[in-house]
Amino acid sequence: MFEITVSNADMLKNSVSVAAEIIDEGIFRISKEGLRFVAADRALVSVVDLRMNASAFEKIELTEDTAVGVNMSNFVSVLRRASGSDKITLKKEDHKNKLKIIIEGSSKRRFEVPILDISESDLPPTDKLEFSSSVEIKSDVLEQGMADAEIASDIVIFEASSELFKIKSEGESSTSELELEKGNPMLVKLESSAATKSGYPLDYLKKMVKAAKLAETATIRFSSDFPMKMEFDGGDALKMSFVLAPHMIE
Repeated sequence: MFEITVSNADMLKNSVSVAAEIIDEGIFRISKEGLRFVAADRALVSVVDLRMNASAFEKIELTEDTAVGVNMSNFVSVLRRASGSDKITLKKEDHKNKLKIIIEGSSKRRFEVPILDISESDLPPTDKLEFSSSVEIKSDVLEQGMADAEIASDIVIFEASSELFKIKSEGESSTSELELEKGNPMLVKLESSAATKSGYPLDYLKKMVKAAKLAETATIRFSSDFPMKMEFDGGDALKMSFVLAPHMIE
């Protein structure tokens, strides 16, 4: 049994909605530390890691740590019924195979979605990844870079050196390039131990950057022809990150 309440409905709604862009069903883990969701998409191209810490919640009550499997589309369809001023309570009672979702604002609404028996899947070993370049960039600039890239190609190329970061896209007839030099206020941090260049699929990146609404900046860590990690840090309350496999480029 557990019951957790978050007073910032947008935080829960927006973060879970982004995860649902990539993952169709998954397991939420609830503990006294908060809520955790980690899952890979079916193609094993991307891993989503969402953490909402205890400070994000108005109330956390549980008899033991609990894992709840849900269809992400069903879950998100209910969360989207909440506005930013509402409170959302997630509740599971013992011996009932339903997740209760209570939305409180000008009225009190109750929903239930089925809890799925989802087997644990093996995740790619992302915890031990090491990167040669780390870039912290304003989230809205990252969104612009993805929108620019779509004009030219379905592959986005990240390049970094000790003084420069680029987001590029090169098609048969069109190209796009966003360039930020060290010292530009839109480029919060740039660290690179070697010249780094790697390509990634745009369709995944477009979904990932929707998490820009959760944090003012995004951190991108990558190495040449190697998986990248993109992280949106919402402070003490929330952190959302993604690992994405590379697309080999010439």
